[in-house]
Amino acid sequence: MVIGASQRVGRAVALELARVGFDLVATFHTDQVGANETCSMAIALGAKVTLLKLDLGDTDATLQTMRSLALDRLDALIVSAGMWEKDFFDGQQSAQAAKLMRVNAATPMALARMLSPALRRSTLPGGASVMAFGDIHVDFRPMKEFTHYLASKSALQKSFRNLALELAPLIRVNVIVAGVIAWPQSMGANELAAYVERVPLGRVGTPNDAAALVRFVTMEAPFMTGSAITLDGGRSLGHDVG
Repeated sequence: MVIGASQRVGRAVALELARVGFDLVATFHTDQVGANETCSMAIALGAKVTLLKLDLGDTDATLQTMRSLALDRLDALIVSAGMWEKDFFDGQQSAQAAKLMRVNAATPMALARMLSPALRRSTLPGGASVMAFGDIHVDFRPMKEFTHYLASKSALQKSFRNLALELAPLIRVNVIVAGVIAWPQSMGANELAAYVERVPLGRVGTPNDAAALVRFVTMEAPFMTGSAITLDGGRSLGHDVG
C-alpha cells in the first residue's frame, strides 16, 4: 500500500514495488489524473491495483475507508503523502498546526495501528514493512517560518520509533529522513544551484533514489526496525562544497 501515489516519490515507490512483484493499493488526495497514470503504469508492470481517494487531514474518514477494504494480508505500508506549508500569521495558526499534525503524523500512525492485523500476516522475511518520510531539518538546521511543519515531522519520526517497539516482532517500522528528493517545481534554477553547492554528492535526490531505498528496506533488511535512515546526499553533514 502506497499512500500518496499520484506523482513524484509516491509514484516511483509504487512502480518499484510493482516491478518486483507486489500488487498495490494506491491512494491519492486530489490528483486523480496522476493517480490513474500511476495505476496504468503499475498494471503494465503486471500488478493488480486498487485505487482509493484519501484525505489524511480527516483521520476518521481515512480509517473508515481502509476498514472497508477488509484486507486479510498486507506486506507493506508506505506513507509518501504529506503536507509542506509555511507558517500562517493571519490568526489561523492553530488550525494550520492541527492539520499539519494530522496529515504528517497522527493519521499515518493511526493507519499503521489499524492495519496491523493484516500486516502481521505478511510472509515477507522479517515481517511486514511500515515506512514514512521525515525531514532532515527536524534534527539539522531549523527553517524559518516552518515551525508547524517541522513539529509535525518531528512527531512522525518520534512516534514511528515508538511504533517500532509496539508492533514488533512481526512488523518493522522505519522512517526515511529525507533531504530534497525531486526539486520543487515552484523553486527556481538559482535556488537549485545554491542548494546543490551545499550537498556533498553534488545533486538533489530523485524519486528513484527514494524508491530504491524503500524496496531495499521492505525486501532485503529483515533485521532493521526503529531506524531513521538519512537520504540527503550528505546535506545534513553541514559541509559546504566549493
